[in-house]
Amino acid sequence: MDFETDAIFRITEDEVRAVETGDKGKYLSLLSRDSVFMPQNETSKTGDELRKWLCAFLDRVEIHYTRFAHGETIVRDDVAIHAYTCAWSATPKTGGSPRLISFKGMHVLRREPDGAWKIAMNIWNTDPEAVRG
Repeated sequence: MDFETDAIFRITEDEVRAVETGDKGKYLSLLSRDSVFMPQNETSKTGDELRKWLCAFLDRVEIHYTRFAHGETIVRDDVAIHAYTCAWSATPKTGGSPRLISFKGMHVLRREPDGAWKIAMNIWNTDPEAVRG
């Protein structure tokens, strides 16, 4: 693995830790200022709407990753594409049974002027046979 790929992996692993700990500030710090999320079966989220949507999600559920795997990662100049697969258990903070969800996705990351990589786009969808609740 090269230096750039290692940096991309660290950002995505920081994202996993921020989701698991519910650390909204950390999660938001990983995103570019103009980041776009494309959740399955929803409209794209960007700007203040994205930040509110993410914070509401982290306020609503506790997440425990049961699996996270890096897929193909391509770095070209100041842009990187990173595929991933993961599964998690989502438990409502108000109580209830955990819901097990498996999904695949792709990050587009961009190198900022200071050299730091940020998540510019996140696209994902669930694997229907792997969603149990």
